[in-house]
Amino acid sequence: MGQAAMVAAAFGGTLPPGVTGTNDRCTLIVSNLNSDRVDADKLFNLFSIYGNIVRIKVLRNKPDHALVQMADGLQAELAVHYLKGAMLLGQKLEVNFSKYPTITPAPDANDYSTSNLNRFNSNVVKNYRHCCAPTKMIHISALSQEITEDAILDHVSEHGTVVKSKLFEAGGKTQALVQFESEEAATEALVSKHASKLEGSTIRISFSQMQNI
Repeated sequence: MGQAAMVAAAFGGTLPPGVTGTNDRCTLIVSNLNSDRVDADKLFNLFSIYGNIVRIKVLRNKPDHALVQMADGLQAELAVHYLKGAMLLGQKLEVNFSKYPTITPAPDANDYSTSNLNRFNSNVVKNYRHCCAPTKMIHISALSQEITEDAILDHVSEHGTVVKSKLFEAGGKTQALVQFESEEAATEALVSKHASKLEGSTIRISFSQMQNI
């Protein structure tokens, strides 16, 4: 099964509208960033939902612009499809394909090509299945067995009003759902707290497509 066919199967048989599966451009230009608050790691946390990240470079001469190099063209298409117009740290993102095919390795280019935080190193089909536009609900995994709901809320609630939360166990692993009042608040929590330490564990955060807890 080819990659596009595998991804289409993960999406229920067809690729999202506007995603061709034949694009070979891997590098994106992201603009209208909040240059006071955004950095390469926050962009990694968001764009890695849609594919593995090779490099990210925030442009020194245009600090509200960044280049993001995805592992392949299909993952780049998914990022454009789901993130164009999304709100990030008070700004509406513009996400388009760059004229540059790659980001040249350089001291000011953050390299994530060997990062174990890239989400598509394993469970590839499941990760494609979870691709979606930002939602009000985040799913938190890789939690310690002893974690409490209050500790999770203390960790993420600075990013916006929490409407509901739920701590649960699935497959023997402790997980949580946190529903914010807005997609923007959930996105801020995800970019700020994915891969952060909480009671000794490096937690993973993604968007949940569930409507309610």
